[in-house]
Amino acid sequence: MANVLCKVSVRIESDFARINVRKGPGTNTEILTTLAVGTMDLTVRDVQPDQQQKAALSGKVYQWFNVDLPDGGRGWIRDDLLDIVGDCGSVGYSSLSTPTWAFGLTRVEVIVRPPGDPERVRKAAFNITAGFEGGGYATYQNRDDGVISYGRFQFTLASGSLFSVLDKYLQKATGSIADQLRSQYYEPIKARDANLRNDQNLKNLLVAAAPDPIMQEAQDAVATDVYWNAAMNLSAVPRNINSALGRALLFDMAINHGLRHDMIALAEGALSLPVRGRLPDLATEKLLIAKLAEVRQDRMNKLAVKLNAPGLKQRGDFWVAYVATNDWDLLGDLNGNVTIKPGRTVQVKNP
Repeated sequence: MANVLCKVSVRIESDFARINVRKGPGTNTEILTTLAVGTMDLTVRDVQPDQQQKAALSGKVYQWFNVDLPDGGRGWIRDDLLDIVGDCGSVGYSSLSTPTWAFGLTRVEVIVRPPGDPERVRKAAFNITAGFEGGGYATYQNRDDGVISYGRFQFTLASGSLFSVLDKYLQKATGSIADQLRSQYYEPIKARDANLRNDQNLKNLLVAAAPDPIMQEAQDAVATDVYWNAAMNLSAVPRNINSALGRALLFDMAINHGLRHDMIALAEGALSLPVRGRLPDLATEKLLIAKLAEVRQDRMNKLAVKLNAPGLKQRGDFWVAYVATNDWDLLGDLNGNVTIKPGRTVQVKNP
């Protein structure tokens, strides 16, 4: 369902041949035009509850869909007159593979944060990077130098970040899983004991802990404190990098390459900019971020060859291509989504 725009069609009703399209989300607003029943493939731009809180006999408040009209304009249509299909998460519905009566669905109110809202930007960046790192809170692997890599951002035993997550989790968690992790693994993980690499019981416990909101909160908190805040303080703030896209790239590189890589300085040198110098304006920031994406792409391409891991190229290629879209507010497509690699789409507008 990824990248399938949220669409509606006017339901075929026996009582009438055409339906009203309104100027606003309510029957108290002006009629703009009418549409024939059966009209299909109207792109959804917004959904709002009835502005007068009008409800059906069932007591359910009507929802109104703001859609692109065949004549090029936009108008509002009530949900009991529509079938909905597509990726509709950005307007409060799920992804629907087949047309479904809109009124019969329960809509979740979407909190829309302004484009520059720091929390939205952080969460959008997290969604992108998590998509490259493995994506899920339960992701676990033990194949590389990290010894054990776990969670949404692949926190490793070798670096100590896995211990940071475990420590924060155990400060609040209770129950048998937390008790076993505390009694059996707290000290060995703190000591970065490489003998844990093939400990199946540890793997089972960490994977079982992943659905717990306390574990998810712990993972996101460590990612925020250790990587996001540090990347902003070390790289973004001193240079006056404020765009959502620029900050998301800096975070992704911090997770992937560590906080003190040399690639920003290389990009600054290529543009004859002072190292860690404060950028004078957004235009210069865009030049630096574009060059940084290219430097990072080159680094990833070389790593892909060195490690015989062609999949590494996708991450570098994505950022170069996305910078070229000029989506500096990182709002994604019409549904607020960004496709980071084939088959992997993440939400950035309302993450």
